[in-house]
Amino acid sequence: MEKTIANHKIICDARKTLQLTGVEKVESSNEVQIVCIVMNSPLVITGKNMHVKKLDVEQGQVEIEGNIDSIKYQAERQNFFKRIFK
Repeated sequence: MEKTIANHKIICDARKTLQLTGVEKVESSNEVQIVCIVMNSPLVITGKNMHVKKLDVEQGQVEIEGNIDSIKYQAERQNFFKRIFK
């Protein structure tokens, strides 16, 4: 069963730390980009020397450290078959 969290919160402190709540999962992570799924949509965090400092899947909380350049919501993901048979 997939869990969807209705609300989320983003706290960015001096572009060095980022705290997220309402995270369903961390889809990918490297030093320049971290992709989290929030409200069934990707939230892309870009920067330099970034890493996930804390991850609590049960509570949907993520803490990221590094030089944060941008935080961007992407369009809601659609099922592959829904896109084909529109």
